[in-house]
Amino acid sequence: IIKGQNENGGWAYSYGKGVAAHTDLSVTGWNIQALKAAIYTGISIDGIDEALDKAIKYTKECQDKVGKFAYQRGKTGKASLTGTGVLSLQIWKNAKSAEAKKGLEWIQKNMSESQAQKEWKNINIYGWYYHAQACFQATGAGGANFWRAWNKDFQQIVTKAQSEDGHWPHGYHFHGDTDIYRTTMTILMLEVYYRYMPSTKV
Repeated sequence: IIKGQNENGGWAYSYGKGVAAHTDLSVTGWNIQALKAAIYTGISIDGIDEALDKAIKYTKECQDKVGKFAYQRGKTGKASLTGTGVLSLQIWKNAKSAEAKKGLEWIQKNMSESQAQKEWKNINIYGWYYHAQACFQATGAGGANFWRAWNKDFQQIVTKAQSEDGHWPHGYHFHGDTDIYRTTMTILMLEVYYRYMPSTKV
């Protein structure tokens, strides 16, 4: 992962490098999580701190003026990647940063003011996977209000959408993913109560 990082701090599909590499926040977010997991092992890994520092710089450069995070630097922010940006900042030295707070404020405002965002057919499951973690992690950095706002409707929306056989149907931004993908992503959302501690408390 460290060797596959681009000079701009981001990662691309298949760890492509160079000026033509398609670095984006989605791929970068997964690699940031992987490196943080590696740190938790306690094993000494050369270059890991520097890689994460560069990745956080890249993440911040993906944020737009209203608080959303974009797929790539210089592009318009996307609701589905705002949680990705916030969580990335939270798990590496920036849980209390202005950028993390601005992203959380956007998530909270979007959730509370848009009734349409509370209907499963309009929910981006990938985005919610990250939103749930970002709002929960905020509790470890003095942002319990973000978790309370998110948790107010979250459980009911998710559990009511479950099909009789246990899987979750596709919501918004469906392009070929499977029942098992959506179901496992949704389970991970619900397990935020059990499998995480706020990273600033660990």
